[in-house]
Amino acid sequence: MFVVVGVIAGLEYLIGWLAVASSRARDILRVEFASAGVPTSLRLVRGAGPDDWLPVKTLREVRLTHKVVEPYQGDYKPAVSTLTLELALRGAREQLTLPFDGDPRRLADSLKALLGLAGVVVMLRTERSTRDRPQRNLGWTSGGSASASGGG
Repeated sequence: MFVVVGVIAGLEYLIGWLAVASSRARDILRVEFASAGVPTSLRLVRGAGPDDWLPVKTLREVRLTHKVVEPYQGDYKPAVSTLTLELALRGAREQLTLPFDGDPRRLADSLKALLGLAGVVVMLRTERSTRDRPQRNLGWTSGGSASASGGG
């Protein structure tokens, strides 16, 4: 019986690992453009390897969303900054989110200069918020044992 339980647990672990690995394999790691100066093609590089090259004209829009979560007053943790790159390709939308500590305006301007001649729209949006202050646990907690009868 222990062997059967062990085999079932092993199979569940293997299936779970494969599910996580396959979802990570589709994650975009980077976007590559080909041809110096004015790119004529692009491809998405994923965890499982690069996609096929696509003509740049299949890219319709690039949206950059720069999110900054700043510390509340008295917080010792630094601000956290991420950049989401959303690509509107013909028939699909692809998205990549990364930690980011650069200048989003400079990146957007560079992408506009790179992709503008191909008619690709590049938009930048910045969202700022303040990290929530941790809430104190005001609920009832017991340092010892408690009894419903209260008798003693």
